[in-house]
Amino acid sequence: MQVLTETPRMAFGDVTIDVDSRRVRAPGGACNLEPRTFDLLMTLAERPGLTASRDHLIETLWSRDEGSHGALNKTVADLRKALGDDDQAPRFIETVPAIGYRWIYEAAPGSTPPAQRWSLGPSWVAVGAMLAIAVGGAASVGAYAWAQDDDPPPRAVAAR
Repeated sequence: MQVLTETPRMAFGDVTIDVDSRRVRAPGGACNLEPRTFDLLMTLAERPGLTASRDHLIETLWSRDEGSHGALNKTVADLRKALGDDDQAPRFIETVPAIGYRWIYEAAPGSTPPAQRWSLGPSWVAVGAMLAIAVGGAASVGAYAWAQDDDPPPRAVAAR
């Protein structure tokens, strides 16, 4: 895979993806990818050779409550169609039975891989945001308490 420098593009052999517009140009034609279909492409292509489990992909692309295996199957089928890929003789996306999917396209020697984006999914983003709020809140309370910590002046003890 090679990244072309003039605009953010990725190329996989005879397939080119314009990252900004999410537009795919393949021998079978050009089309715009739906946001989740594009996110699936990025999730798989950024980790070539590694299998992404179905559950990981559902959580990454939707959330555990919104996504389903049927929705993932449709999204994979849409991506395969846009890339001109075939599930029986895949060039890009391999189905790993009972586990998930794997990006199998092998770039020509000397080409540049895309920048890593390692998405951990919506649930990890939410957990990170809550952690940041909790730490910030605790720091604010501590700073306020420290600023208000005025010891009363010592009392003078009169000698008898």
